[in-house]
Amino acid sequence: MDKLHNLIKKKNRLVVGLMSGTSADGIDACLVKIDNTNPKDPASRGKNLKVTPIGCKTYKFPQKVQQKIIQVSDPSYQNLDEVLRLNMALGEYFANAVFSVVKAFGQEMEEIDLIGSHGQTVRHLPDFEKRFGQKVRATLQIGEPAVIASKTGKVTVGDFRTGDIALGGQGAPLTPYVHFLLFGDKKNSRIVVNIGGIANFTVLPKGGKVDDIFAFDSGPGNMIVDNLTKKIYKKNFDPDGKIASSGKVNFDLLNKLKEDEYFYNKPPKSCGRENFGEEFVSNILNKAKKLRMKSEDIITTASELSVWSILDAYEKFVKPKIKLNQILLSGGGVHNKYFLKRLKLLFHPIKVMSTQELGQDPDFLEAISFAILANQTIEGKPVSFRKTTGAKKPGVLGKICLP
Repeated sequence: MDKLHNLIKKKNRLVVGLMSGTSADGIDACLVKIDNTNPKDPASRGKNLKVTPIGCKTYKFPQKVQQKIIQVSDPSYQNLDEVLRLNMALGEYFANAVFSVVKAFGQEMEEIDLIGSHGQTVRHLPDFEKRFGQKVRATLQIGEPAVIASKTGKVTVGDFRTGDIALGGQGAPLTPYVHFLLFGDKKNSRIVVNIGGIANFTVLPKGGKVDDIFAFDSGPGNMIVDNLTKKIYKKNFDPDGKIASSGKVNFDLLNKLKEDEYFYNKPPKSCGRENFGEEFVSNILNKAKKLRMKSEDIITTASELSVWSILDAYEKFVKPKIKLNQILLSGGGVHNKYFLKRLKLLFHPIKVMSTQELGQDPDFLEAISFAILANQTIEGKPVSFRKTTGAKKPGVLGKICLP
């Protein structure tokens, strides 16, 4: 326990943040310096943290590992033994990513204070269902944080989502506090739209405090397009949105896809492969076959669904509440030129830009976020709130694993 006691006393920490998203292509690892000594404003709940990214890298999973993650993430998958063994194996991969990123940016392991790991989501069940006399939600992230702590010798915070679910929240999205910290502004009302496998919103009213922000998952980001591109073109994704840019939208198919009930659910809400995974993609392919669609038109139509769902979520749930000045994009989708072109057109005259324009790398924002969230766990500070996840009260999240 001495390591934890000493860690709590420290006000400047060197933290590694780890993230693997729904694409399961690898681990984003970021080395971050966090200064907790700035004057505290109780109303801001940590707004005055000083966060300095030192360096970030992505460590690709071997193809067989990626395939296994996607396989066990399918809602129909039932082999618990494989999930348990994959949980421990991914813990080893996450630990190796820590060693690698520390070495890559000229640090020594002795200098590292803390690790924060989101893990790999393989199930996300945010809707209440009755089981054994109880109404429950559930979620599962693997990549065992106890393995990371044991292998690295560092205190590791992981399994953030379950703490929020225990408080009555949906367990996602988890990064709005960090978006508030990095992008909250006195003059501009902003939305941070992270386009990963799933797209999520953080709404930051100008001059607002942490209690004023609200957040939710808008729907599919890259997930459907990536899946279709693999099936049709044998590629992991649509590079730069080139395939989508070469085709045309089939509005018969698009209008059918727009009918999915998730788009009409009110926030707080979150989603995953359970909503837009294999079954959803199979339905697209079946409908496209009946409509005799070209391959590129399928990708274009799926891409348009992602773009439309972002606009639709804004118009339904944000526009009636605030006058927006800027949209900040992060995640892998920021490199999709089809997404970017369409979003700029649809949201005009609202400015749409990458978080890079404000000095934050869009590819590593989530990994940086989990370094910050782990720091806040050690500080005993809440990072989830009623308007972001639906939690009944502000939540200090994450399980602390000792080496």
